[in-house]
Amino acid sequence: MGLFDNLFGSSETAKPFGPHEGFAGIMLAASACDGHIAEEEVQSLFTTLGRMKMYSRYTDKNWSQLVNRLLGLLKRKGVDELLERSVEALPVELHATAFANACDIVLADGVVEEDEKDFLDKLQGQLEISRAEAVEIVKIMVIKNKG
Repeated sequence: MGLFDNLFGSSETAKPFGPHEGFAGIMLAASACDGHIAEEEVQSLFTTLGRMKMYSRYTDKNWSQLVNRLLGLLKRKGVDELLERSVEALPVELHATAFANACDIVLADGVVEEDEKDFLDKLQGQLEISRAEAVEIVKIMVIKNKG
């Protein structure tokens, strides 16, 4: 622990993520996995979160806190750490939902770069989604984002 951690508290001992941070963190990681966040990906991210029942009672203050916390971790620790902490916090029943929405965000800008393919492979493994289910989800998301 460093000098400033003693004075201000260590970010390593920060409150663990809950399901809200977990799901949103995976969406943010999907947006940032290629090293930049495209405008289409940001729009897709907020559209996705905004229509979900689990965020229906979120106030502007809740949104601000959520985004600041996730962006802070992304900036300090990177996509891999954000993804790891997010997956740990995500309930199993939301694994396929998170994977489908992450695919949707990756496909939002119309280009799937090698980093994004690697990210989706990693996400599939961490969420323990079978290859067959992942292929079906990807096919559907490709159809959804055509044109």
